[in-house]
Amino acid sequence: MALIGTLRNKMGKIVVGAIMVTMVAFIGTDLIGNASFLGGGDNPDIGEIAGETISNTQFQNKVDELSYNFAINTGRNPLQQETDQIRNQAWNALILEKAYEKQFEELGIVVTNNELVDMVQGSNISPQIQQFFADPQTGQFRKENVTAFLGSLQQAPPQQRNSWISFEQSLVPSRKLEKYANLFTKTNYVTKYEAKDEYVSQNANATIDYMYVPFLSMADSTVSVSDSELQAYLDDHESEFQREETRNMEYVIFDVVPSGADSSIVANEVADLQQSLAAATNDSSFVSINSDDPYPFITYTDDNLPVVLQDQEVGFVSDPAIVNGAYEFYKLSRKDEPAPDSVLYRVAKMKKEFFVSDETINEVYRQADLFAASVGNVEEFRKLAEEQGLNIRTANRIGKNTQRIGQMMEARSLVLWLYNDASTGAVSDVKEVGDRYIVAAMTAEQEEGVANLEEVRNQVERRVRNEKKAQAIISKMSGLDAGDIESMASGYGEGAKSGSADFQMFSNSITGVGYAPEAIGLTFALDEEEMTNAFGIQDGVIVVKLIAKDIPADLDDYSSFALQVSRQRLGQNAMVADFPLSYFRLFVPRKIDEAVKEFAEIEDMRYKFF
Repeated sequence: MALIGTLRNKMGKIVVGAIMVTMVAFIGTDLIGNASFLGGGDNPDIGEIAGETISNTQFQNKVDELSYNFAINTGRNPLQQETDQIRNQAWNALILEKAYEKQFEELGIVVTNNELVDMVQGSNISPQIQQFFADPQTGQFRKENVTAFLGSLQQAPPQQRNSWISFEQSLVPSRKLEKYANLFTKTNYVTKYEAKDEYVSQNANATIDYMYVPFLSMADSTVSVSDSELQAYLDDHESEFQREETRNMEYVIFDVVPSGADSSIVANEVADLQQSLAAATNDSSFVSINSDDPYPFITYTDDNLPVVLQDQEVGFVSDPAIVNGAYEFYKLSRKDEPAPDSVLYRVAKMKKEFFVSDETINEVYRQADLFAASVGNVEEFRKLAEEQGLNIRTANRIGKNTQRIGQMMEARSLVLWLYNDASTGAVSDVKEVGDRYIVAAMTAEQEEGVANLEEVRNQVERRVRNEKKAQAIISKMSGLDAGDIESMASGYGEGAKSGSADFQMFSNSITGVGYAPEAIGLTFALDEEEMTNAFGIQDGVIVVKLIAKDIPADLDDYSSFALQVSRQRLGQNAMVADFPLSYFRLFVPRKIDEAVKEFAEIEDMRYKFF
């Protein structure tokens, strides 16, 4: 009966949540439809999924639904960080509804009523039911708990019965998703030759001699590169330099901290409180009313009594001290009778935090506002900041959905400015971020697609320079006697090194050389004692001579390797949705999720509003 009562309580939460959601959806739609806080009455679009436009109202209704579910299940409203998570949950829920459900419909994937019964109380119990009806003592699922609960629903109020039906229906998306994933996972066929390749890759090994000349052996000053060469390389390798849309900015901080006058006010108040606490007759009541500490009356023992109270008499009040940005002092209120091993001490703790007056806040804002009004571009921003001794901070590659910039945890106001109002060279008005004011200047923007040369200059310049170094090194090597590795290295001179190495086919690096998958692949195509020509790898030029290789014998059964290949194809699981009310998350193999989202051509414009 205790279990059934617990389950009824849980279901009570669900039904209350359902009622609240209905009310919010009705009221929220009316409010947003008339004057959306995101865009007045025009109800702007917030994205597109699988060809279907997602309006602000539609998205906000889903956010409201999940927010109230959160409040019902936790007994409190979500914090800012939790609200951000709920927005992501709402977006994922819309992707499930618009992108995945469309796939389900086209493939005829359904969950019948009989199948739902089987998921709840039949032979294929849903994992969510198993979790929901786990024995509170053992954590183990017991089918009789389900049977007992369903029997008790006959006498339950109609609302509770309806809430159970809603909960059952929430199991449907999970089963649909499972069926959809199984269409791929169960039909993912790996041929014998693919499995054999995996087996050989894991077990084949080789021994080589090599000569290696690293690019670092040539000074960069010996190779010149031009901007036109860099841009030509970038144009020829666009696929390797794809970038998400980002923004760069510089910013200065105007910290809102107590002024000298503010600190004096607190110091005077603390002096008065020290005297008043010394004269107080009810220490517990006094500190409860006046202290900024949530637990101001504390019991200590000899082992942890604050040093300032040791060897003091009852009634002693310590001098105030600044601890972690606040004044603290203590009064020894009472010594209890000795315990077997130690004297318990009753201590009143007074804590007064520093505060910032309105006058100080206004003055800091005035300074920040004057700074912002005095500059019109990045150059003026930098010059004035230097004149005023302000530290210019830099933040690069800020994405649309960035939440944190530097040490600023909630920096969305700056991100919204960068993406909605700013252009390269523009300076912002004053932005309030936590307990500080910020003025920022946008210094660069990267649109989605091929990176701007300046964004990747160092990387591209290194590659172009290395290509030229490789040509020079290979040219020098071509004049050497290719009799053996040691002779070649000796003939090349300074910068060349030779050695031997063992590795397996699946390796991607060579001891003494570093990352060199091309050399490893080519090695297994050589015959014993055969030597390659010089060729470039990531960090230098190499010549390889095969000493010996061992290719494993054929197997009769490659099924274990076929399974490995299959798992590699599917990748790890990705979370499709996370619904607070349903007590479970939905997962599919990551590559399936990526494919569905790619074909859905999702356009996410939440960054314009949040």
